[in-house]
Amino acid sequence: MMTPARPWAALALATGAVLMLAGCSTVADASGSTSASAAITLDNCGSEVTLDGPAKRIVLVNNDALADIEALDAIDRVVAVTSTPQEGLYGDTTYSALQNLDVLSTEKNATGGSVVSQEAIIGADPDLVIAPENAVDRDALAAAGIALYTPTAYCSDPPPELLETATFDRVWNEITTYGELLGEQDQAADVIAGAKADLASVPSSSVGTAAALYVSSGGTVLSPYGGPSMVTPVFAAAGLENVYADQDERVFDVNIEDIISRDPETIVLLSSAADPNETKDAFLSSPGVDSLSAVKNDRVIVLAFPYTDPPSILSTRGPAVLADALADLS
Repeated sequence: MMTPARPWAALALATGAVLMLAGCSTVADASGSTSASAAITLDNCGSEVTLDGPAKRIVLVNNDALADIEALDAIDRVVAVTSTPQEGLYGDTTYSALQNLDVLSTEKNATGGSVVSQEAIIGADPDLVIAPENAVDRDALAAAGIALYTPTAYCSDPPPELLETATFDRVWNEITTYGELLGEQDQAADVIAGAKADLASVPSSSVGTAAALYVSSGGTVLSPYGGPSMVTPVFAAAGLENVYADQDERVFDVNIEDIISRDPETIVLLSSAADPNETKDAFLSSPGVDSLSAVKNDRVIVLAFPYTDPPSILSTRGPAVLADALADLS
């Protein structure tokens, strides 16, 4: 999973990156007959991505797309990864399948993203790489005949509309995109319908204001998530108001005085740590946090990062998990 990154959550379908079938090729089966195989072309981060047909061999750089691939029953198409998945988020069969794969790299950058060589990726012989745009070389992969798709949170140059407040439409568009890439459009539609029904069942009575923070550098850097992040609709679905929803940045750094001035009633710490207590301890060690009402009233929650941002099927499960955590505070 990519922890907070400065690249924005660029939304393929919402920003005019329309998926289109771009012609057909024919594939001969063992009997010599042929069947149509539609080529897939889409615009991704301003670049054209083309696959001869549905992706069959996928390399994941970070695990941002993992939940959506799992929801589309396509984990068996993942042939290599760059990090082990966070515990408690996926099905047992997914963990088992990934455990048998090569991990191409264990090196991380300053924001927790994977650092992996082009050679290692190409050596896995994928037809599709799913990676942040700034983590790989799109042109080098294309020269090797490998398509790159960047999850919608990590395009480097987001369009103006992504400065607007996020909604769950970003999740539906992302799942639709993966359905096209995998040739699982019907499954994608079913996943979206089920997720919408799950969201509708979450209690939505108001439970006050909150800030979602990522804590880094041992507690010395606090990064809230603003209106364009999935934190805002996830909070709203759980009855919380994001005190940073007025900000047009997805994620940014602030000083403790700024957080104190907004005085959120609840603090939600977004964590990718194996032990959530590590995240909470780092936050509570930050200078000045003891002045926050949320700290004084013991209303600090640790939530697994993928339950909010970037947009995925896990974002739609976040409100229920968050609502349960809020109920435990009462």
